[in-house]
Amino acid sequence: MNAHTKVNNHTPGDGTGAQGEGSAMQTEKSETALDGAALHQALAIATAEEREDVMREAVRTQLADILAPTVVDDDSNFLENGLTSLTALELTRNLMTLTDVEIPLVAILEYPTPAQLGHYLAEAYAAVNSGDGATA
Repeated sequence: MNAHTKVNNHTPGDGTGAQGEGSAMQTEKSETALDGAALHQALAIATAEEREDVMREAVRTQLADILAPTVVDDDSNFLENGLTSLTALELTRNLMTLTDVEIPLVAILEYPTPAQLGHYLAEAYAAVNSGDGATA
């Protein structure tokens, strides 16, 4: 088994998820969209590089669900795509539910694209799960 485990009902490389820089995607809401079990399984077996890809995909999936039918790519600026303070709160809450990582709301402004926020979340996840007691 590898890090290409289903995350948010998408298997990387199946044509429905994000692969590579700048690829566009749209998702439909599903009952399992906030099921973090698959995400945690993928993160547990992922390398640092793969963990960043998995987190970026989770950010894009959640953002696309919130902003539907907006197309979201890796370098889409959250605010330019219509993210408001209320939807930013929803995004951070959803991502915290999925990842079990505390995400300050200001992270949306400091890391304003799925690629940047995915990188931040991958590092925060590694710090929280390294056993050193660090928090995001």
